[in-house]
Amino acid sequence: MDEQTLDIFSAARARRDVAGIRDALSRVTAGDIARVLVRSPRYGLYALEGTVRIGVGGQPLVGDVILATSSEIQRIDLGIDAPAPALSADVVDPSTLPHGTPVRVTFATPTHNTFAVTGPITAGNDRFLLVGSWIVADDRVIAPRVLSIERLDDIDLHEVNVPPLRSVLVDAEA
Repeated sequence: MDEQTLDIFSAARARRDVAGIRDALSRVTAGDIARVLVRSPRYGLYALEGTVRIGVGGQPLVGDVILATSSEIQRIDLGIDAPAPALSADVVDPSTLPHGTPVRVTFATPTHNTFAVTGPITAGNDRFLLVGSWIVADDRVIAPRVLSIERLDDIDLHEVNVPPLRSVLVDAEA
């Protein structure tokens, strides 16, 4: 990930690049490599990088994020390098990743291929550590789809980019 994008994690909220998002949406095609910067109340600020695929209804997606002008999407970058696992990175013990630790995690799934998520680790009232909406570890066991975990100790993650501890999702009562 380029330094300019990493700097976004150190800064307080930046303005959404709505014009850039619309431009990217007009040009994106299946197979492109894209980076989506997302601000979520539940997962904080995170970047997801991977191959664009077309989902049900014809919507382009990267990982589990639908590319659109929704208010959570802050920016879409096209024409980036494909994400690759950090095979030279040290093996990270999940117990050394407290809530808010900045990381870059590379995943591989049959549906999404190889993709990377950069952002704060989130913890909550469960046994899971997540980055974005993706499980990194389940009760100190690294998730099976994780290829690599990099601690990004060089990033001074701004407090507004780290969400509060996750609460349990509760079904609405009928």
